[in-house]
Amino acid sequence: MAEWVETYRGIVNAWETDTVEHFTIAYYFDRFADARANYFDLIGERELLGARVGIAPSRLHVTFQHELRAGTAFHISSAVTGLGPQAMQLGHQVVDSTTGTTVTWVVETLALPTRVSPAVIEKLGAQTIVWPRPEASDHPPLADAPGFLAARDRVKPWEIAENGALSLPDHVHRFSAAMLQTLTTIGMSAAYMNEHRRGFSTFELDLRLLTGAVAGDMVDVRTSVAHLGNSSLRVLHKMTGPGGRELASMWQSGVHLDMEARRSTKLPADLRALATKLLIKVA
Repeated sequence: MAEWVETYRGIVNAWETDTVEHFTIAYYFDRFADARANYFDLIGERELLGARVGIAPSRLHVTFQHELRAGTAFHISSAVTGLGPQAMQLGHQVVDSTTGTTVTWVVETLALPTRVSPAVIEKLGAQTIVWPRPEASDHPPLADAPGFLAARDRVKPWEIAENGALSLPDHVHRFSAAMLQTLTTIGMSAAYMNEHRRGFSTFELDLRLLTGAVAGDMVDVRTSVAHLGNSSLRVLHKMTGPGGRELASMWQSGVHLDMEARRSTKLPADLRALATKLLIKVA
């Protein structure tokens, strides 16, 4: 009978926390990559890694329900949650090892290479369980999302993953930098966050990898503000490589966080006014 498989067990290291004093989202993705690779190892299908499953195109939808802070022990359980002729879904749940509470839900949609044998497909099908969470919904298309330049650098050789392309966490590190540039633009500078003990806490990510960046590529991230709530902000990051080739995109939703109370708090009027100027039209 198909069941969840434990694919990772570890802790949040102090140096993996961010300005909001909890686990940095890029390091979650580092663990998701480990969980995926370990899952294929554990079910005896390591050749799928050699087939570069997960390099692109692929999608990861992540819902953060509770934060993980420095020193927290956690583990990840994974299972096939959907299978088609050209793609599979792999679900992960991140569990606080102390309380047994699922703190994060992840579903990956991975393109399958054409050379995967029918026997492997049959085996994956036998591992499939019912996904216990609602399916990830698509965000509305943007009529115009040119964005502003929020990050620019180059892919380093040590950022290349086992699949030969820019790693998951290194995609997200760049999107995180773009988010901080965006927050600075609306007045949530480092000085503001330190003085008022405020931060930005992400509760949902929707990452789509279109093609792999390689060492030496110049990478740009342009960011657009798509939604502004009472305390929340949703942005769209678009990553491009040489010649403007689109590499990846990520929707990021989060809240203005009171870092003492550890809960969302209303955006001040001056920050809201600046954020409103960046809003783009949603079709």
